[in-house]
Amino acid sequence: MLRIATVVALTLVSSAALAQSGDACTVGRKYIELVGQREWEAVANLFAPNAVVYAPTGKVYRGAEEIRRFYTVEASQLGANLVVRPQGFVGSKTECYFEIWARSKKDAEGVYVLDPNGEFVRNAIDHFTLDDQGRVLEMVAHSAPTANMFKKSN
Repeated sequence: MLRIATVVALTLVSSAALAQSGDACTVGRKYIELVGQREWEAVANLFAPNAVVYAPTGKVYRGAEEIRRFYTVEASQLGANLVVRPQGFVGSKTECYFEIWARSKKDAEGVYVLDPNGEFVRNAIDHFTLDDQGRVLEMVAHSAPTANMFKKSN
């Protein structure tokens, strides 16, 4: 319980510091760092209480509780197969676009699946909009045509 409280406190302090940096892509970089570390609770804490996430699966998550559940339950199931790297950050004070590449390989049907030993393949293109406190207010994640990030690995 203490660890969760510490992560929440550090993430809130971190979000305030990121807001002062004047670059929304600082938050995008923090997001991808936390995703790579599988720190799902900390990822969820980057979002404003009234945030909306348009996931690459087509689902829409509204508000802190739904977003937290998405990361701590659904995304966390990707486990050790999820190895990501960011690419191509472009942004301003309140918006950031970037690509997420993940190690993947093609399955028997020719569809990319996550594989920690595979090649890096573009999986998603994300767009963040921040509120005035540096928290993600809206995230739109477009699934890249080259991969299906959420198909279960074999």
